Amino acid sequence: MVHQGCSYLKLKGSTYYFSRRVPKPLQKHFKTDRVEVCLHTSLQSSAVRQAQVLASELEDHWYILRRREIKHRLSSVFGDGSHTQGHTAGVTGVGPQLSVALEVYLSLKGAGRPKTFETGARRAVGYLLEVTDNKPIDAYVRADANALREYLRGRGLSSESIGRNLTSIRAIVNFVSKEEGLQPPLAFSGVYLGEPTRKADRYVPTATELRLLQARCRSSSDELRWLLALISDTGLRLSEALGLSCEDVCLDTPNPYVVIEPKPWRRLKTSDSERLIPLVGEALWAAQRATDASHTGHLFPSYCDGQNTKANSASAALNKWLKVHVSRDVVVHSLRHAMRDRLRAVECPADIIDQIGGWSRKGVGASYGRGYQVEQLWRWMVRAVG
Repeated sequence: MVHQGCSYLKLKGSTYYFSRRVPKPLQKHFKTDRVEVCLHTSLQSSAVRQAQVLASELEDHWYILRRREIKHRLSSVFGDGSHTQGHTAGVTGVGPQLSVALEVYLSLKGAGRPKTFETGARRAVGYLLEVTDNKPIDAYVRADANALREYLRGRGLSSESIGRNLTSIRAIVNFVSKEEGLQPPLAFSGVYLGEPTRKADRYVPTATELRLLQARCRSSSDELRWLLALISDTGLRLSEALGLSCEDVCLDTPNPYVVIEPKPWRRLKTSDSERLIPLVGEALWAAQRATDASHTGHLFPSYCDGQNTKANSASAALNKWLKVHVSRDVVVHSLRHAMRDRLRAVECPADIIDQIGGWSRKGVGASYGRGYQVEQLWRWMVRAVG
């Protein structure tokens, strides 16, 4: 029986199914003349929501099939490429083509960014051009974005990875549209990626694992282990630690500290990332060793040469070492999570924790004054590190 309260729903026993007839001109692309999908629910409200999503996705898929047939007919009459690239299914645009927009975006926004910034942008655009034409940026429609989503799903990418690619394309299109005085299109905004799933919590190393990690850093005592020890008792982001120069390490003071500030070779994640962090425990030992060993002025010269910061290489090497020598569950970023928990454990005020970690501070009041001084931060770090 077909449920009368909602289109495309069929009730078999107590379970809802989505059921929709395929348009006759498109039936040659399907094994049957009807698409029928079990929704695995007996709740009408849930079935309605799923049916709406499936109906929208089918419409997008059918639009793509129709468009391909039109292009094929045009190619057979006029030859490949004789029809205008900026015209697809009646949509025209006046903006620059996507490939041109990409170069404009990278030239204006890519200065000082890591290599991964350009790589990610080019990869996302490359994916889009696998499923659609190189069109003016204001000629793209939602069907293009949905086609990209389905293509990436077919390649086995997760929803998070698909979302990052869509975000890259949206950033390019929106930025260049504004530069050209055009209204940014909405084609790549709000693309449905499925119901959100709860992310697995980041594993936080135990106190025993931290002690083991730090003891093995001491016994190895080389550049990568100094880097790991520094992060373990500061909670630094990996890129922040790698980009340090010897001048950023202040040891000749009653309360040693390290300066985190933007560098030509390393940007900071947010404005609140610029800060001073006390050096205590293993972080102090590591900073002293790394400073004494450096002959280039950079704290970790194998991974930072004053032009580039090789965060991916360092991350891979450290995570591999951690898996073998500490725990398969511990990764470098786990140490940042652990530091926040260690500060919580000694009942450190939240605004001090945020300042130490470089997390964005909330509220108007947080922007007033100079913040906590290094002596105050140092006292809390000593309590947390022990």
